[in-house]
Amino acid sequence: MKTVLLVAVLAGVCAQAAWADVVTLKNGDRVTGKLVTVKGGNLDLKSDILGELTIPMDKVASFSVEKPATVVVKGKPPVEGQLQLEPSGDWQVTAKGAPQTVTAASVEVIMPVSDYNSLVEHTAKPWQDWKGSASLGYGLQYGNQDTRTFTTTINAVRERPATPIFTPHWRTNFDLATLLSNSTENGVFVDSHTFSTDVRPQYLFTQSNFVFGLVQFDHISTQGLYWRQTYGGGYGRDLIKNPNTTFSALGGLTYVHEKFFDGSWDDSAQGLIGEILGHQFSKRIRLDHDFNFYPNLSDTGQYRFDTATTLSIKVASKFSLNTGVIDLYLSNPPAGNKKNSVTFTTGIGYAF
Repeated sequence: MKTVLLVAVLAGVCAQAAWADVVTLKNGDRVTGKLVTVKGGNLDLKSDILGELTIPMDKVASFSVEKPATVVVKGKPPVEGQLQLEPSGDWQVTAKGAPQTVTAASVEVIMPVSDYNSLVEHTAKPWQDWKGSASLGYGLQYGNQDTRTFTTTINAVRERPATPIFTPHWRTNFDLATLLSNSTENGVFVDSHTFSTDVRPQYLFTQSNFVFGLVQFDHISTQGLYWRQTYGGGYGRDLIKNPNTTFSALGGLTYVHEKFFDGSWDDSAQGLIGEILGHQFSKRIRLDHDFNFYPNLSDTGQYRFDTATTLSIKVASKFSLNTGVIDLYLSNPPAGNKKNSVTFTTGIGYAF
């Protein structure tokens, strides 16, 4: 009985090895696993025993892939078929019994056909593909003055996963910031409410260049602003885009309708100059910053800007401690109201 069991186990191991992709190194060692990608002169392999491996291609003597692979060639359509590394370092791709050689220098990336198709043919429902963070904060003070403050911020981006070959696509940014505060002293009640939200859909027509639309709503009681509607659009460019840092600059035109608590209102055309920065200092520390400047084109000399900066320190896989500052400036508020509305926030953040 034990002999039969041992034979069955060995047969299963051999069957698994038979279906594995096999790498033979120039020093004679062999590694089995599953192809992830070949890119930038490196072979990424996933092994059940050794985990994820990165092997320089100049160390590889031969490599055979069990399942069909997609070879993305510079300036040409992708090639699909059975993959074999030739002694010269080039690749032989066989499709429907017809082999062809693809030079190593012309290859951008190689990956399994199923993985390639899942990226290129990716579809998602409206609530999927969102990444970002939400933060909540609440404060209480009791004494001569009783104060309650509630803050919340949401910053999210929706973009399809990156594909080996760039295809034009949409990227959507959503931001929300609220501050609800009220205080009581000697029977006098004072409240302060700030609400700002915007949706900014961007259409990337190249890897770095995009056009965008903008819809934004603001309510800032400290500036006497009852409601502001901003609609516009323009052009932007991703100046830096790597795993640790993203930095985008943008410019455009907007139409703005404002209504104030004193009953006055205003319609104007305003320009837009802005930037968005995100930097990952380490696995636990991240900085996000954005700045938007709106010069008034209908009433030259007037302007406004809004800026927000958030520092996040991760304390668990999904949770972080956040601290930030939001500055909303209006050069011409109604009489009796301050131009600047600055909010400092702290809270617990959740990443999604």
